Amino acid sequence: EKAALERLAQQVRQIEAENLSLKADLGFFERLLPTGADEGLSIRGLQVQMQDSGQLRFQLLVMQTGPKGKPDFNGKYAFTLLGSMNGKSWVYPVPGGPQAFQLKQYARIEGNIDLPPNAVVKTVQVKLTDNAGALRASQSAAL
Repeated sequence: EKAALERLAQQVRQIEAENLSLKADLGFFERLLPTGADEGLSIRGLQVQMQDSGQLRFQLLVMQTGPKGKPDFNGKYAFTLLGSMNGKSWVYPVPGGPQAFQLKQYARIEGNIDLPPNAVVKTVQVKLTDNAGALRASQSAAL
């Protein structure tokens, strides 16, 4: 029993040290976030890559900046692909329309987009709108 208690006490000390380290990291990253006039919704990272399966894999990080205690954001995201198909310019609003998402401070959104045969994607655009349809943020990424 004493050995088990010592192991548990050691684990508690290790977890407390890790917790302090994470809190320090959080404080550092919070200082990096913009404040003031840049309040609102922002896309902090958009990554896209072609898959061998004829799909486009995407990941994006959406953040709500500003004072703490803001209400959860409910909105939609929509992708548009630009490129060429069969030698002609091509614009492809992703089927299924805008997809709903919700976030408190941040949300990581990821998934795959099925591409039509012979499509060559050059640029990916993502737009974030609120439930009323107002544009809140957008970003593009080139492939």
